[in-house]
Amino acid sequence: MVVNEVLANEPGGATSLEWIELYNGSASPIPLDGYTLQIGDNLIPLPEIELLDGEYYIICRRLFATESSPGFESIWGDSSGVWGDTPFESSIPTPFETGFSLKNDSGRVALTLNGEVVSALVWTESGTDGHSWERILPSDDRISQSVDPSGSTPGIINSLTPVPYDLALALADIRSVAGSTGLVFTVKNTGQQPVGSASLFIIDRAFGSDTIDVISLDEISPGDSLEVSREYLLDGVYVPMSAALSDDDRDRNNTLEFIAPGTAFPPVILSELLANPQGDLNSEWVEISNRSGEPVNLAQWMLGDALHSIVISPDTLYLMPDKYLVLVQTEPAFLAYYAGLAAPCMEPAGWPALNNDGDIVRLVDSYGLQADSFSYSFAYDDNYTWSRNDTESWGRSEDPDGTPGATNEVLLEHRASWLSVSADPPYISPDGDGLEDIAVINISAPLADSYTVRIYDRQGRVVKTIYQDESMIPSTIEWNGLSDAGRRLPIGLYIIYVEACGVSSAKTPIVIAR
Repeated sequence: MVVNEVLANEPGGATSLEWIELYNGSASPIPLDGYTLQIGDNLIPLPEIELLDGEYYIICRRLFATESSPGFESIWGDSSGVWGDTPFESSIPTPFETGFSLKNDSGRVALTLNGEVVSALVWTESGTDGHSWERILPSDDRISQSVDPSGSTPGIINSLTPVPYDLALALADIRSVAGSTGLVFTVKNTGQQPVGSASLFIIDRAFGSDTIDVISLDEISPGDSLEVSREYLLDGVYVPMSAALSDDDRDRNNTLEFIAPGTAFPPVILSELLANPQGDLNSEWVEISNRSGEPVNLAQWMLGDALHSIVISPDTLYLMPDKYLVLVQTEPAFLAYYAGLAAPCMEPAGWPALNNDGDIVRLVDSYGLQADSFSYSFAYDDNYTWSRNDTESWGRSEDPDGTPGATNEVLLEHRASWLSVSADPPYISPDGDGLEDIAVINISAPLADSYTVRIYDRQGRVVKTIYQDESMIPSTIEWNGLSDAGRRLPIGLYIIYVEACGVSSAKTPIVIAR
């Protein structure tokens, strides 16, 4: 009989959800009569019940919820106010409610029999909020924090205890890529045996559960991981989706639910920005607009530059369809300069100052998805702005001061005298760690009837067509290292090729690294 798991650092601000799990790892039933839990100076005699072999027992601070506080049954059960009315609840004895208190940062729970300690679980740090301390194996004293998606495993095998066949699924990256949805998953073999016949199911939950893809996985050895990258065309702005691995010995880490960007994403875009205020204008500003046709709640949306991000609004803030919102560095200075502004403006806390010699402006939605971004290599003088027109191209505002809150009037950058292309950075490592996952392709192009942007490998084969005979292309394009098939390309040298059809062409190298 061992102290198998302890939740000391409760989820959120709860103060009644501490619990302790015992486990009978023997081959025979064990009566709890005579056993005592010791927590500091507090001694808790256990009830006179018999714990079957392989069975778990929960000692909790509060079993059922009250008007002011949740209980064990309301979080880890079905919150019915009754124990035993679900298969999970009926699989373990009714938890024992008793008074005790555990410290987050350190503690010891000991199980004694006739005054002798037979098992103890000791922790020396708070760890992650809402995650329990688990014994890795019932036979030794090693512990670690639970890696279960819920944060703990009361009444079931610990998430860290090895089982023969166990694949774990994680969503490494999700983004909108040229109108399609790019997904990158990591599948890790956390079990004891190689797994060679598993599948990954991609499910669209927008209208029921529609399986849109079944991906056969290569064999994965214990401790190894496999990265799976795919692109899909999904209708709508936000699409509820899930991904699931085929069944194995531990299914709790096999399924993920998430929100994916659809073909109508993003609902809100960057529209105009002024990074270099001069003269009487003493405030930078960024204009955003709602192009979705529906009101968009900007609560928890974020605005950032290359280094910092700020919350636009912590509370509900609706941006109506086809309307603008101007985010400003200093609201009084902005309103003093732009008297009679037609659109609302607001000053978010902690403005991310924009660099005059080049920066990237990022707009991130409440799901953590990058809604939009714009990179510039310089800021205009004389209060000219970077502005976006209705074909998604960026250029200089036709007039000083720009058009905050109104339709942009843009001088397109496709009036350059020659064609040039560069990649920033000139190498990418698209492994989903948030560092150098994306290259920004910067293009300066002369007027032409159409434009094409492709990426070639060293053998001269087209691996990615970004634009083909388009009448207009943006001055900045993001590329995440995926092919036309939605797969991550191998490590190596590639060529970005841009053609202003009938006028000129240019190319630049880019490297995909680890």
